[in-house]
Amino acid sequence: MQWILSLYITMFPVILAGVFNMLLLKIPFLKSRCRPIDGGKNWTDGKRIFGDSKSVLGFLLMTVLAGILEVFWGFLLQGLGRNNWSLLYLYFENTPAFNFLIGMLFGFLYMLFELPNSFIKRRLSVSAAEQGDKRRGLKLFFFILDQIDSMFGIMICLGVLVHLTPSQTVFAIFLGGLTHIFVNCLLILFRVRKYL
Repeated sequence: MQWILSLYITMFPVILAGVFNMLLLKIPFLKSRCRPIDGGKNWTDGKRIFGDSKSVLGFLLMTVLAGILEVFWGFLLQGLGRNNWSLLYLYFENTPAFNFLIGMLFGFLYMLFELPNSFIKRRLSVSAAEQGDKRRGLKLFFFILDQIDSMFGIMICLGVLVHLTPSQTVFAIFLGGLTHIFVNCLLILFRVRKYL
């Protein structure tokens, strides 16, 4: 139980960065400046590469926000004398420079690991509102993948940094997915999001 709590404490800045990223990109001024990563281009199959929801601004904002929030989180834990609550500080010194760099790395990986899922969904037209039993299994698979895709890169990186076992890393990815669903449900409740 202590390990799970430490995992949440370690990942809290990234979770918060994801929420702030979504909120900030809803501001009309920023929303109007979102340019898709794929430049609006199509793949060889005639479908968009990633789509409008994956923007350059969103990518950069998530990376920088995660870095900044990691710095504040480091200060808070240090001020409380609780560096040992974070898995990172069991192996690395709690410094602003380290925190900013590791936060930016986590934010970057969060966004990067969403791209393959988005690319494949575009190829299979999973994001379209198609009906029928034949695609229900495919939709369920991608629903699960949507919840854990961003966790893959972060947890593999964290696992290497803090020496997680392979089973701990897999558990952390799925725990991250459950957390993602919970946070999205809260955002739907507060009308920030429309769907999971």
